[in-house]
Amino acid sequence: MNLSDSNSTEEPVEWFPGLQIAACIFYSIVLSVGIIGNVLVIAIVTKYRDMRNATNLLLTNLSIADLFHLLFCTAEGYQHLYGRDKYVLGSFMCSFSPFVQNATSTCSVLTIMAISYERYVAICQPLKTSSLHLTLFRTLPTVIFFWFISCLISLPFFMYSNTTLEQSTYNEIIVTCFTRFPETWANQYLISFTLCLYLLIFVMLCYWHFAICCILFNREALLRDNTIVTRYRRQVAQLLITLIITFFILILPYKIWAFLQQRLSQDEFYRIGFHRHSFIIIFTRSLYYLNSAINPLLYSIMSTKFRQSFFLLYDDCRRSSKSQRSCTVLFYKEHNGKKVRGANGHGYAGTISTGAKPSYHQTNGDLHHEAKSLLADHAPNPIVEVRMDISKCSFSESYI
Repeated sequence: MNLSDSNSTEEPVEWFPGLQIAACIFYSIVLSVGIIGNVLVIAIVTKYRDMRNATNLLLTNLSIADLFHLLFCTAEGYQHLYGRDKYVLGSFMCSFSPFVQNATSTCSVLTIMAISYERYVAICQPLKTSSLHLTLFRTLPTVIFFWFISCLISLPFFMYSNTTLEQSTYNEIIVTCFTRFPETWANQYLISFTLCLYLLIFVMLCYWHFAICCILFNREALLRDNTIVTRYRRQVAQLLITLIITFFILILPYKIWAFLQQRLSQDEFYRIGFHRHSFIIIFTRSLYYLNSAINPLLYSIMSTKFRQSFFLLYDDCRRSSKSQRSCTVLFYKEHNGKKVRGANGHGYAGTISTGAKPSYHQTNGDLHHEAKSLLADHAPNPIVEVRMDISKCSFSESYI
């Protein structure tokens, strides 16, 4: 069946009522929550010294990967909703967006593997000395190596994703974006690096966390070992298990569909139909975008240290803003004629005016008026004291 025959039988290109608006709202919420949450995670680990351990630095790298994915890949979801099959982002984004998608997902799964291995060695084999055991000083080279491997694996997506002119189902020549690998190694590449890599790492993660659970969550440990360190390890283990489950549940549908879509013929594509094809794309992309936004929420819910750090960061920002306002008020009061105490401990009766040169000497009228009030009251005139502690106006306050 050729293209003209399929056009005659193809259903009209119309969206389900409300699907575009609902998907657009969902994308916008995920984009906003994901950007804010991942930026907060990066700021917390960077700002507070006690949060800079190997596990948290790897979680920061995971947030960086999620942030890159949200910033550079969500535009493709929006243009699919309103582009009417036309690709309007240009040839560079056609190549760059699939590359970023695969690079960030590969780096994320490698980072999760490193975090899980670090926890496995720390809990199950604490006396083992291994070159792969992550420490704080080896985390940065490990992260750089993960990004290098991820970019290298994802490079074919950048090379073989291009814009082309195609005839649409509504008899119009449009610009489309497709990734077409050479047939000689396309299947081997996709199966090896998009399916086997994830499945192999998933099996390793299952083994490591099963061993961790056997030590931390057995009956004897739950009854007798309830120290602070053990409770912290259980909390981290629960967070990682939840992180792994959500990662693979949310990312695998998109990966599987991307693999199957490469193998669809033109006839099979038209038999699926516009409605079902668009719904599958929106559903898998929604899960994929949600995976990049959900991790900071998991940290704040399941990790006490992250939750306290979120509140501490908010409190620091609020106190910095309040301190800045206090400095502004103090300077405003001083420059509007309030009497202040001098360096020698005595008050001077002159005023500081913003409209003229400040005068530190009294006029004759002021001296006469002050002498009359002193003779009348037989008591010294109280001086209004306004102290301005410069240290309180500093923006580098100590943190709790």
